[in-house]
Amino acid sequence: MKRLELWSKQNELFTRILMIVIFCVISVTLLSVAVVFNRSKSAYVLSYQESNQILMNKIQNDYELLNDNINRIFETVSKSQGVQDYFKQDQSEEIQAIIKLQKEMASTSWIFNDTPSNLILIGKNGRTFFQNEGVRSQSLDTFFKSDLMKEIDGNPALSQYFYQQNGLTISTAKQPGLLYIRKITDDIGIIGYALIFVPEQYFASIYEQVLAENIHTIYITDSENTVISSNQKSQLGTTLSNKIRKADNNYTNSLKLYSYNFTLYNLINEDTLIKNMNLIRPTITIVFFSIMIASVIAFIVIRRMTGPIYRLIDALPSVTQGEFSNSVAIEGTYETQELGKAYNLMLEDLQGYFDHLMTVEEEKRLTEIRSLQMQIQPHFIYNTLTAIKFLIWQGERDKASLAMDNFIQLLRHTLSNKDEVVPLKQELNGVEAYINILQLRYGERIQTNIFANEAAEELLVPKMIIQPIIENTYLHAFPEHQEGYIQVFATTVEDKLQIEIIDNGVGFDDSQPPNTQSTLKQHYSGLGLRNIHERIQLLYGEKYGLKIQTAPGEGTSIKLLMPINHPKKTT
Repeated sequence: MKRLELWSKQNELFTRILMIVIFCVISVTLLSVAVVFNRSKSAYVLSYQESNQILMNKIQNDYELLNDNINRIFETVSKSQGVQDYFKQDQSEEIQAIIKLQKEMASTSWIFNDTPSNLILIGKNGRTFFQNEGVRSQSLDTFFKSDLMKEIDGNPALSQYFYQQNGLTISTAKQPGLLYIRKITDDIGIIGYALIFVPEQYFASIYEQVLAENIHTIYITDSENTVISSNQKSQLGTTLSNKIRKADNNYTNSLKLYSYNFTLYNLINEDTLIKNMNLIRPTITIVFFSIMIASVIAFIVIRRMTGPIYRLIDALPSVTQGEFSNSVAIEGTYETQELGKAYNLMLEDLQGYFDHLMTVEEEKRLTEIRSLQMQIQPHFIYNTLTAIKFLIWQGERDKASLAMDNFIQLLRHTLSNKDEVVPLKQELNGVEAYINILQLRYGERIQTNIFANEAAEELLVPKMIIQPIIENTYLHAFPEHQEGYIQVFATTVEDKLQIEIIDNGVGFDDSQPPNTQSTLKQHYSGLGLRNIHERIQLLYGEKYGLKIQTAPGEGTSIKLLMPINHPKKTT
């Protein structure tokens, strides 16, 4: 998370542009999808309603066909002579009448093939006939005294329909259904009744076969608005309320079943219908991938457009480090190209200015170094020449010749050699010549030893870097003819060249700032230790220089730290 926050902060311009573009893409995509989805939904619902109307017409035809089949059965039964005889003959002829009726019913059984009828014949003479060998669930006396029979007899119509919670036989006693009743008459009046009980389950199968229950809620009501059939079985026998028919999320389609004087209400749940469109999941998938693709394309395009700006930003820190050669490529849009040109032009100007400053500083540094190299005290040359003269007068020609050779070597090393840096071995040779000259003046009371390994002798060091320290030691470490020693060690330590000059002289108090005038006069005569320190830092940087460890009466240790600098190989 922290990395993401850091990246966002470092790429704020890119992140903001990308977020704005993605927001716009998402907004446009969602708006477009919403418009397309609403139009698709409207078109789908309209198309479904049209196809639903075709199904409603088929349902209406199927119910008319059922009514026609039942009426055909009733007509056949009414015109049957066997039925007439069965309801008119006395008890003595009952067996012959039953046999004759069964034969007649058997010969007309094809009529019942398309109707799950349960034909029951009940005569006024107390005779009954069950087509499917059913057993009545109540006595004839109870049946004739029931409210149903009173209503049948009170209605002059021959055929009537009634919703019943229970059938008339034991097998249908617990099944709701529709009871079809036909009065059988002769010239005198009603001689009996033909009844067909159609279970509600079969009556409902006509619409259940073509209308899905999760989308369609079906109610068939009679003239009194009583539900006689429905795919919501808990509503059977109840009164259909307007609240159910006019629900907000339902589209209601009503159909008249004229032969029955029934009304079929088809309530279409639009929410479920829309879910069955199977459009939501593909739409979400398309929207998701569209946004992802658009975001990736936006990321690539914006990254490519802002890339030159960030490369320019990445190049800026190198300028603060003094690197002016890291120019940027001229690329991108017109604005970024102009920025790149201005940046490169600024680098060229800075590089020119920096080169000029470096040239001036180099000349200044060389001047300072030359000035330091020329700071050999004139009285030392005078004293040296005087000492050589006395050696000649004393007849010590060999010592005088040796002193002259050392003096010439020292002058050649300091004055004739124009190189700024020399191999350590050459510098040590100059130091030895200088020590030989000092011993002419001070004698051999101060012993000097030089130790340097071969690897260190090949390295380059600033010229005249050790000689001033040796001079200071002779002048200040051993006052009043005090004896002692000076040891010079040169070696490599890790990635540095270390030259250490140790003496057992009187030492001094290093708690005083070494750059004060009193300290300089006391301890830093000649070229001065401070000048040595500044020369090393001028050449190699502030991590190198001179370090002093000393205490009164304990001697002094001076360390020179310089980088390992090999001489260039010449071919």
